[in-house]
Amino acid sequence: LVVSGASISGLALGPLVPLLLDTYGWRGALLLLAAISFNLVAAGALLRPLPVPTESPGPPRDRPGLIRLLRHGPFLRYALAFVLVDAGYYVPFVHGA
Repeated sequence: LVVSGASISGLALGPLVPLLLDTYGWRGALLLLAAISFNLVAAGALLRPLPVPTESPGPPRDRPGLIRLLRHGPFLRYALAFVLVDAGYYVPFVHGA
């Protein structure tokens, strides 16, 4: 389920990109593709560690949330895995037209 999103988006964007290129030109098409990809920021914001039962459910008082998240080992491994996958991922809909 987790990895199927890239395949489904590749299938959906394949016919969509030529349509966007014909309608909006290459600059508009890239702008719309960037806007679609920017929605992943909201999904990425949800990837944060669950609170440990000994901690209070409130916001952390010792460090800001981002610094705390960047020191969380499982999140860093998860983020690094996606960076490595995306670095070698060939996206044909970008280069097709």
